[in-house]
Amino acid sequence: MDAEPPLERGEARFYAFGPGVACSLPDLPPDGYYVGVPTSRYDGSAPCGSYVDIDGPLGSVRAQVVDRCPGCGPDQYDLSRSAFEAIADSVDGVAPVRISTVRDPNPAPELFYRVQQSSSTSWIGILFSGTGNPLAQVALRPDSGGDYRPMRRGYDNYWTVSGMGRGPFTAQVTDIYGHVAYVPGVSIEPGQLHRTGIHLYDISDEPSGTPLPSAAPVVVTTLVDAPAPCTP
Repeated sequence: MDAEPPLERGEARFYAFGPGVACSLPDLPPDGYYVGVPTSRYDGSAPCGSYVDIDGPLGSVRAQVVDRCPGCGPDQYDLSRSAFEAIADSVDGVAPVRISTVRDPNPAPELFYRVQQSSSTSWIGILFSGTGNPLAQVALRPDSGGDYRPMRRGYDNYWTVSGMGRGPFTAQVTDIYGHVAYVPGVSIEPGQLHRTGIHLYDISDEPSGTPLPSAAPVVVTTLVDAPAPCTP
């Protein structure tokens, strides 16, 4: 069984959350639970789209990493107002917190992607969200054939590669825990949001530690010839 992620102590404050987040994630409801991490933890957009559990003086909340906080110290975090008010009194302005990374958040979200506006047959950028976990790699292959080519992740959370042609493509999406999903039919349609119906990982319906049901007993039936009828 995997070890529980360690709890880290830090400090949280809230900020005026808006749609222009560093992770470029689209269509975020303004009243959602979000967190901006310090630049040292943003690591070139590596944690974008993942989740953390935050424990504060008044409660706990699960928030999605969508932004970075340029003015934060190594253990300081910016929370959306809704997230902050779930764990502390907004009158206080700041609050001590304990924070831990969530692996395979349940329910598993649906993958979706958006092709970057400036994409063309010579260069393509793709944003993936609904990953649940941080991504480790994205690779792209033309549906007409060929090898997967690794894409490079940018500070804005878009994955890019040059010289792929007009497509369509299949994307291979891999998270830091080794879960892999394949997204077919990726075409150069800049700006459109494409929902895939695909999940990067599966959540078992059985609670952890539940033993598997025992196999059903095997019943063997022996057929015996019926006795001959009595002759009067």
